[in-house]
Amino acid sequence: MPLTFHWFLPTYGDSRYLVGGGHGVATTATASGSRPATLAYLGQIARSAEQLRFEGALTPTGAWCEDAWLSTAMLAEVTERLKFLVAFRPGRLSPTLGAQVAATFQRHCPEGGKCAGSVDTADRPWWH
Repeated sequence: MPLTFHWFLPTYGDSRYLVGGGHGVATTATASGSRPATLAYLGQIARSAEQLRFEGALTPTGAWCEDAWLSTAMLAEVTERLKFLVAFRPGRLSPTLGAQVAATFQRHCPEGGKCAGSVDTADRPWWH
């Protein structure tokens, strides 16, 4: 069984620091240099991950992130084979609507099969 690896799409912005400018924590003076999560920047990350042979990219879901489903649907147009692993949180989106969104994504994606889901059932108070 071969190993597959996924990258991470920073839909809340990016910086050189683990915390800062994301995860619900304000950017501090030491965590300056944050990059906003523009479609151009996320597309650059997605294409680079694809060129480096990553199987897919984890796309986070949270109050501080851009919408994972819309972001990955737009990025599917600028990639050829990269799959998008969308974090699904049942407390934030009904399972019925989540299934409909995922099915629509798969049906209209140029290559098909580019969407996967990750169900996160953990309840972390800072995510609300």
